[in-house]
Amino acid sequence: MLRKNNPSATWRLAAPSCVWPETAAVNCRRLARSVDEVGLYLLELKSCLAYGPDDLPQKDFGLRYHLHLPLDLPWRHGGDAAFFAMEELLAKTARLSPWAMVLHPPDSLAALEAFLGALADAGGDPTAVLLENTEDFSPADVLDMAGAAGCGVCLDLGHLLAMGHDLPTAEPELARRARMLHVSSPFGAEGPPPGRRHTHRTLSCLSPEGRDRLTWMLANLRPESVVVEVFAPVPFLESLHVLRALTEGRPVPAACPEGA
Repeated sequence: MLRKNNPSATWRLAAPSCVWPETAAVNCRRLARSVDEVGLYLLELKSCLAYGPDDLPQKDFGLRYHLHLPLDLPWRHGGDAAFFAMEELLAKTARLSPWAMVLHPPDSLAALEAFLGALADAGGDPTAVLLENTEDFSPADVLDMAGAAGCGVCLDLGHLLAMGHDLPTAEPELARRARMLHVSSPFGAEGPPPGRRHTHRTLSCLSPEGRDRLTWMLANLRPESVVVEVFAPVPFLESLHVLRALTEGRPVPAACPEGA
């Protein structure tokens, strides 16, 4: 399998479908020059359910795909209701054969199990769901929940560093269940400037601790995909260079661009 500009990597290089302020279809066409995979970021339930044929890619562009499921699923009505609310998104993207679905976990294991049960009843594969660590759920939390429910894990480096969460490096299940990495640099203790709360910074802004953590994850885990989760073109392309340098063991100068 080809790895764009990184033939020695054992994982696919991936990007979110919202690097440019364009439709997912336009982003996928442009990103096909640089990455092997795109995550279709279906983050807002109502607006994504309203997508028309021009919003999502109509062909695969030689890419592999995964989904990032909505952040606003109606978990308060139960896990099965949360699944039924977004089931149409699976139909909209089925032609692209997404291999995984990243999910911010609900507050309870029971809700997750109901969601996975509804997915299985609809003919889906519960093991394709990857729980992402967030502000409220540490990597250890999602690893425990994934183990109990029988699904996988998406480790988010930026969330981990921003919240000061530990990585359970001694836990054997970590390497088996961590099938995807999200990599970006979080804002420091001062927080993001107004209006940029959800911006993920370029990898060149990683602290020494952050670089060490990313290097460990790349060396010791076996993800299928590494997503450069940066949502602006220049910082995204810069992050690709940083990731390749780290993967190849080359030094990366510490340089966080002004305003990044």
